[in-house]
Amino acid sequence: MTVAQLPSAAALLRSAEEATGLTDWGSDLFRQPFEVLIGDLNSEAQLNAQGARRAERRLFDTLCTRLRLVEDRKRFPGIAEERIEKPIIVIGLPRSGTTFFHNLLSADPANRSPATWEIMFPSPPPDEAGFETDPRIEQAEAAMKFAGFMGQELQSIHPFDARRPEECNFIWETSLLSVNYMAWWHVPNYRKLLYSIDFRQVYREHRQVLQHLQHRRRRDRWVLKTPAHMAWLKDLFAVYPDACLIQCHRDPAKIIPSLSNNLVVWRKTFSDLVPPGDFGMLELQAGGLANVARFRDQPDYRDRFFDAHYLDVQADPIAVLRRAYEFFGVPFDDARERAIRLWMRQDQDGHAKGPRHSYRLDDYGLDYVAIDRVMGDYMRTFGVQLER
Repeated sequence: MTVAQLPSAAALLRSAEEATGLTDWGSDLFRQPFEVLIGDLNSEAQLNAQGARRAERRLFDTLCTRLRLVEDRKRFPGIAEERIEKPIIVIGLPRSGTTFFHNLLSADPANRSPATWEIMFPSPPPDEAGFETDPRIEQAEAAMKFAGFMGQELQSIHPFDARRPEECNFIWETSLLSVNYMAWWHVPNYRKLLYSIDFRQVYREHRQVLQHLQHRRRRDRWVLKTPAHMAWLKDLFAVYPDACLIQCHRDPAKIIPSLSNNLVVWRKTFSDLVPPGDFGMLELQAGGLANVARFRDQPDYRDRFFDAHYLDVQADPIAVLRRAYEFFGVPFDDARERAIRLWMRQDQDGHAKGPRHSYRLDDYGLDYVAIDRVMGDYMRTFGVQLER
């Protein structure tokens, strides 16, 4: 098996500077993680030739985006004055319905969610007039196609589209500190570094991106999402002290094999070598859930979390959404409900036509006993409904 290499970190930085004509990177937060990431990609990830080209282009585009974001804060000084208030943030185990609930919130015309294309190519700040026809939409579609994101297997797991709302871990890429990289590539040293970082720095840069995107296109509130927030709640609340969190719940026996299958498909997009097992996801996700439970036990935060159970959401999404809004004191009217129901009909039609995602527990060395041993406390604490 031939293993392909990426250029050095220094060479990629020079390429981005030459392409943009810019040299101000803002803070140095990204530098060490980027160097460790490139080191792992060249020594650990065993990328094939196509995978290396895909990784290099993704990182090159991200570096150019970072340079342009820093420059835009000079060109548009009002960006730094934007206030991000009371964002609604969806968390929970991956594959527990977080994407659906985030899209449900995003269908409310009073809410603002980050679209894939504007995360990938945010400069200059998107504006209201050209938002639906911006040429960066096609640019993002081309980049995702090149990266393999539009392949049938990935689309069956997580539907990608330039106009769709996307997760905060894609925004984190601008800091070169994202769980995306450890999902796509075998990067053990980078993964270790990622979980040792003071993530308040990442959330500050995340907020800068939201300020940028909001500058010329505002709504009542941001609606955001990533299961990965569970690992860094203390840092999240340090930067977004008024955040409102919706925690999605689902039987882990449905989630862990699905997540493992997701990672298999990602790894195959970049490498010919895909290791067996669950990628350590059972223990990693249990750790995130335990962190959430400890945080929710604190009196100051008990009223900051709303629980959305997967089977309840599937049975009546609007009813659960309405309860969440009532819990957080967010108004809800008939016009907004009509817009959300229209999106639900369109989403249902899309799922009916789309590819199917299939997996089995034993494909990843898992069984109910192992899952219940690790996740039992979580299921009991939150009354998680079984789907077995």
